[in-house]
Amino acid sequence: MLEALLRGIRSHEGTLQAVRLGPGEEVSVPVTAPLVLCAVVSGGATAVGASMRPGSVAILQPGPALVVRAADSGASLLVCGYRAWDGGIRLTSALPAVAMVDADDPDCVTLLELLSRQICATGPGVVVQDRLLDWLLTCTLHAWFTEGGPDRPAWFAALSDPVVGPALAAMHADPARRWTVEELAARGGSGRAAFARRFRETVGCGPLAYLRDWRMTLAAEYLADPDLTVGAVAHRVGYADAFTFSTAFKRERGMAPSAARA
Repeated sequence: MLEALLRGIRSHEGTLQAVRLGPGEEVSVPVTAPLVLCAVVSGGATAVGASMRPGSVAILQPGPALVVRAADSGASLLVCGYRAWDGGIRLTSALPAVAMVDADDPDCVTLLELLSRQICATGPGVVVQDRLLDWLLTCTLHAWFTEGGPDRPAWFAALSDPVVGPALAAMHADPARRWTVEELAARGGSGRAAFARRFRETVGCGPLAYLRDWRMTLAAEYLADPDLTVGAVAHRVGYADAFTFSTAFKRERGMAPSAARA
Protein backbone atom coordinates (compact mmCIF):
# COMPACT_ATOMS: atom_id res chain seq x y z
CA MET A 1 0.00 0.00 0.00
CA LEU A 2 2.88 2.38 0.70
CA GLU A 3 4.00 2.01 -2.92
CA ALA A 4 0.56 3.14 -4.09
CA LEU A 5 0.61 6.15 -1.77
CA LEU A 6 4.02 7.21 -3.05
CA ARG A 7 2.91 7.10 -6.67
CA GLY A 8 2.31 10.84 -6.96
CA ILE A 9 5.26 12.16 -4.92
CA ARG A 10 8.83 12.06 -6.14
CA SER A 11 11.98 14.04 -5.56
CA HIS A 12 12.72 14.67 -9.27
CA GLU A 13 15.20 17.53 -9.01
CA GLY A 14 13.95 18.03 -5.48
CA THR A 15 15.39 20.67 -3.20
CA LEU A 16 17.91 19.91 -0.48
CA GLN A 17 19.22 22.40 2.06
CA ALA A 18 21.46 22.07 5.10
CA VAL A 19 20.76 24.25 8.15
CA ARG A 20 23.08 24.53 11.13
CA LEU A 21 21.83 26.02 14.37
CA GLY A 22 23.80 27.08 17.41
CA PRO A 23 22.58 26.33 20.95
CA GLY A 24 19.06 27.67 21.40
CA GLU A 25 18.85 29.18 17.92
CA GLU A 26 15.60 29.01 15.95
CA VAL A 27 14.80 28.68 12.27
CA SER A 28 11.50 29.04 10.46
CA VAL A 29 11.18 26.31 7.82
CA PRO A 30 8.84 27.41 5.00
CA VAL A 31 6.88 24.79 3.06
CA THR A 32 7.89 25.67 -0.49
CA ALA A 33 6.99 22.30 -2.05
CA PRO A 34 3.95 19.98 -1.94
CA LEU A 35 5.79 17.89 0.66
CA VAL A 36 8.78 18.88 2.80
CA LEU A 37 10.86 16.85 5.23
CA CYS A 38 12.75 18.63 8.00
CA ALA A 39 15.16 16.17 9.61
CA VAL A 40 17.72 16.28 12.40
CA VAL A 41 21.10 14.93 11.29
CA SER A 42 22.95 15.62 14.53
CA GLY A 43 22.35 17.37 17.84
CA GLY A 44 18.81 17.93 19.01
CA ALA A 45 15.85 20.25 18.53
CA THR A 46 12.20 20.85 19.34
CA ALA A 47 9.29 21.56 16.98
CA VAL A 48 5.54 21.79 17.66
CA GLY A 49 6.30 20.79 21.25
CA ALA A 50 8.07 17.55 20.30
CA SER A 51 11.72 16.69 20.92
CA MET A 52 13.74 15.74 17.85
CA ARG A 53 16.96 13.72 17.89
CA PRO A 54 19.18 12.41 15.07
CA GLY A 55 16.87 10.59 12.65
CA SER A 56 13.74 12.49 13.75
CA VAL A 57 11.78 14.01 10.89
CA ALA A 58 8.88 16.43 10.53
CA ILE A 59 6.79 15.78 7.40
CA LEU A 60 5.19 19.05 6.29
CA GLN A 61 2.41 19.95 3.90
CA PRO A 62 1.68 23.46 2.59
CA GLY A 63 0.69 25.74 5.42
CA PRO A 64 2.41 27.82 8.12
CA ALA A 65 6.18 27.59 8.41
CA LEU A 66 7.58 25.18 11.00
CA VAL A 67 9.60 26.79 13.80
CA VAL A 68 12.49 24.56 14.90
CA ARG A 69 14.53 25.44 18.00
CA ALA A 70 17.93 23.86 18.60
CA ALA A 71 18.75 22.19 21.90
CA ASP A 72 21.69 23.25 24.07
CA SER A 73 23.96 21.12 21.88
CA GLY A 74 22.88 22.90 18.70
CA ALA A 75 21.50 21.05 15.70
CA SER A 76 22.29 20.13 12.12
CA LEU A 77 19.18 19.92 9.95
CA LEU A 78 18.31 18.84 6.43
CA VAL A 79 15.31 20.32 4.64
CA CYS A 80 14.16 18.22 1.67
CA GLY A 81 11.48 19.30 -0.81
CA TYR A 82 9.46 16.91 -2.98
CA ARG A 83 7.47 17.61 -6.11
CA ALA A 84 3.99 16.21 -6.70
CA TRP A 85 3.25 14.26 -9.86
CA ASP A 86 -0.39 13.52 -10.72
CA GLY A 87 -1.31 15.50 -7.61
CA GLY A 88 0.14 13.15 -5.00
CA ILE A 89 -3.24 13.27 -3.27
CA ARG A 90 -3.24 9.63 -2.22
CA LEU A 91 -0.34 10.35 0.10
CA THR A 92 -1.07 13.90 1.21
CA SER A 93 -4.69 13.06 2.11
CA ALA A 94 -3.41 10.31 4.44
CA LEU A 95 -1.10 12.68 6.34
CA PRO A 96 -1.80 15.47 8.83
CA ALA A 97 -0.48 18.97 8.16
CA VAL A 98 2.59 18.16 10.30
CA ALA A 99 3.57 14.55 10.96
CA MET A 100 6.35 13.98 13.48
CA VAL A 101 8.43 10.84 13.06
CA ASP A 102 10.91 9.64 15.68
CA ALA A 103 12.70 7.27 13.33
CA ASP A 104 14.66 4.56 15.14
CA ASP A 105 15.55 2.86 11.87
CA PRO A 106 19.34 3.18 11.46
CA ASP A 107 18.83 3.23 7.69
CA CYS A 108 17.05 6.59 8.01
CA VAL A 109 19.96 8.06 9.98
CA THR A 110 22.43 6.69 7.42
CA LEU A 111 20.44 8.25 4.57
CA LEU A 112 20.46 11.62 6.30
CA GLU A 113 24.21 11.44 6.75
CA LEU A 114 24.68 10.49 3.09
CA LEU A 115 22.50 13.38 1.95
CA SER A 116 24.33 15.76 4.26
CA ARG A 117 27.62 14.73 2.66
CA GLN A 118 26.02 14.93 -0.79
CA ILE A 119 25.42 18.66 -0.37
CA CYS A 120 29.16 19.25 0.02
CA ALA A 121 30.20 16.77 -2.67
CA THR A 122 30.82 17.39 -6.34
CA GLY A 123 30.45 13.67 -7.09
CA PRO A 124 27.49 11.67 -8.37
CA GLY A 125 25.16 14.66 -8.75
CA VAL A 126 21.44 15.21 -8.84
CA VAL A 127 20.42 11.72 -9.97
CA VAL A 128 22.00 10.08 -6.91
CA GLN A 129 20.62 12.83 -4.69
CA ASP A 130 17.10 12.24 -5.99
CA ARG A 131 17.32 8.51 -5.38
CA LEU A 132 18.55 9.10 -1.83
CA LEU A 133 15.71 11.55 -1.26
CA ASP A 134 13.16 9.02 -2.54
CA TRP A 135 14.62 6.36 -0.26
CA LEU A 136 14.52 8.74 2.70
CA LEU A 137 10.86 9.54 2.05
CA THR A 138 9.96 5.85 1.86
CA CYS A 139 11.91 5.07 5.04
CA THR A 140 10.33 7.97 6.93
CA LEU A 141 6.77 7.20 5.83
CA HIS A 142 7.17 3.54 6.70
CA ALA A 143 8.24 4.59 10.20
CA TRP A 144 5.31 7.01 10.58
CA PHE A 145 2.66 4.56 9.42
CA THR A 146 3.96 1.66 11.50
CA GLU A 147 4.45 3.66 14.71
CA GLY A 148 0.69 3.88 15.18
CA GLY A 149 -1.01 6.82 16.82
CA PRO A 150 -4.13 8.96 16.60
CA ASP A 151 -3.10 10.76 13.39
CA ARG A 152 -2.78 7.57 11.34
CA PRO A 153 -5.70 6.95 8.98
CA ALA A 154 -8.08 4.29 10.27
CA TRP A 155 -7.93 2.34 7.01
CA PHE A 156 -4.19 1.74 7.42
CA ALA A 157 -4.62 -0.12 10.69
CA ALA A 158 -7.63 -1.91 9.20
CA LEU A 159 -5.45 -3.37 6.45
CA SER A 160 -4.18 -5.93 8.98
CA ASP A 161 -7.69 -6.95 10.05
CA PRO A 162 -8.39 -10.49 8.74
CA VAL A 163 -11.94 -9.60 7.67
CA VAL A 164 -11.70 -5.94 6.62
CA GLY A 165 -8.13 -5.99 5.28
CA PRO A 166 -8.80 -8.21 2.23
CA ALA A 167 -11.76 -6.03 1.25
CA LEU A 168 -9.69 -2.84 1.50
CA ALA A 169 -6.90 -4.40 -0.55
CA ALA A 170 -9.42 -5.43 -3.21
CA MET A 171 -10.91 -1.92 -3.45
CA HIS A 172 -7.47 -0.35 -3.65
CA ALA A 173 -6.37 -2.77 -6.37
CA ASP A 174 -9.51 -2.41 -8.52
CA PRO A 175 -11.42 0.77 -7.62
CA ALA A 176 -13.35 0.80 -10.90
CA ARG A 177 -15.05 -2.53 -10.26
CA ARG A 178 -18.74 -2.48 -9.30
CA TRP A 179 -18.18 -3.95 -5.86
CA THR A 180 -21.08 -5.12 -3.73
CA VAL A 181 -21.00 -5.49 0.02
CA GLU A 182 -21.49 -9.24 -0.42
CA GLU A 183 -18.45 -9.54 -2.70
CA LEU A 184 -16.29 -7.54 -0.31
CA ALA A 185 -17.48 -9.57 2.67
CA ALA A 186 -16.57 -12.77 0.86
CA ARG A 187 -12.98 -11.57 0.49
CA GLY A 188 -12.60 -11.89 4.25
CA GLY A 189 -14.78 -14.97 4.59
CA SER A 190 -17.54 -13.10 6.41
CA GLY A 191 -21.26 -12.64 6.06
CA ARG A 192 -22.65 -9.35 4.78
CA ALA A 193 -24.05 -7.96 8.02
CA ALA A 194 -21.09 -8.94 10.20
CA PHE A 195 -18.65 -7.56 7.62
CA ALA A 196 -20.48 -4.23 7.27
CA ARG A 197 -20.55 -3.81 11.06
CA ARG A 198 -16.87 -4.66 11.46
CA PHE A 199 -15.87 -2.41 8.56
CA ARG A 200 -17.67 0.55 10.10
CA GLU A 201 -16.11 -0.13 13.51
CA THR A 202 -12.54 -0.30 12.16
CA VAL A 203 -12.62 2.23 9.31
CA GLY A 204 -15.25 4.66 10.55
CA CYS A 205 -17.67 4.42 7.62
CA GLY A 206 -19.45 1.81 5.55
CA PRO A 207 -17.60 -0.12 2.81
CA LEU A 208 -19.39 1.52 -0.13
CA ALA A 209 -18.94 4.98 1.39
CA TYR A 210 -15.23 4.24 1.73
CA LEU A 211 -15.08 3.05 -1.89
CA ARG A 212 -16.79 6.22 -3.07
CA ASP A 213 -14.36 8.42 -1.14
CA TRP A 214 -11.36 6.41 -2.40
CA ARG A 215 -12.57 6.83 -5.98
CA MET A 216 -12.88 10.59 -5.50
CA THR A 217 -9.37 10.75 -4.01
CA LEU A 218 -7.97 8.91 -7.01
CA ALA A 219 -10.03 11.07 -9.36
CA ALA A 220 -8.61 14.27 -7.85
CA GLU A 221 -5.14 12.87 -8.42
CA TYR A 222 -5.86 11.83 -12.01
CA LEU A 223 -7.40 15.22 -12.80
CA ALA A 224 -4.00 16.80 -12.16
CA ASP A 225 -2.80 15.09 -15.34
CA PRO A 226 -3.67 17.41 -18.27
CA ASP A 227 -3.38 14.51 -20.72
CA LEU A 228 -6.37 12.70 -19.16
CA THR A 229 -9.85 13.82 -20.20
CA VAL A 230 -12.64 13.94 -17.64
CA GLY A 231 -14.16 10.95 -19.44
CA ALA A 232 -10.93 8.96 -19.10
CA VAL A 233 -10.77 9.79 -15.39
CA ALA A 234 -14.40 8.73 -15.01
CA HIS A 235 -13.69 5.29 -16.46
CA ARG A 236 -10.59 4.83 -14.31
CA VAL A 237 -12.62 5.25 -11.14
CA GLY A 238 -15.66 3.22 -12.14
CA TYR A 239 -18.10 5.68 -13.73
CA ALA A 240 -19.76 4.97 -17.06
CA ASP A 241 -19.51 8.50 -18.45
CA ALA A 242 -18.17 11.97 -17.73
CA PHE A 243 -21.59 13.38 -16.80
CA THR A 244 -22.31 10.82 -14.07
CA PHE A 245 -18.79 11.19 -12.73
CA SER A 246 -18.92 15.00 -12.76
CA THR A 247 -22.19 14.96 -10.80
CA ALA A 248 -20.73 12.60 -8.20
CA PHE A 249 -17.45 14.51 -7.96
CA LYS A 250 -19.21 17.83 -7.43
CA ARG A 251 -21.46 16.29 -4.77
CA GLU A 252 -18.51 14.79 -2.88
CA ARG A 253 -15.87 17.49 -3.37
CA GLY A 254 -17.99 20.63 -3.76
CA MET A 255 -16.57 21.56 -7.16
CA ALA A 256 -16.71 20.42 -10.76
CA PRO A 257 -13.84 18.30 -12.12
CA SER A 258 -12.83 21.18 -14.37
CA ALA A 259 -12.38 23.42 -11.32
CA ALA A 260 -10.32 20.75 -9.54
CA ARG A 261 -7.83 20.62 -12.39
CA ALA A 262 -7.58 24.38 -12.89
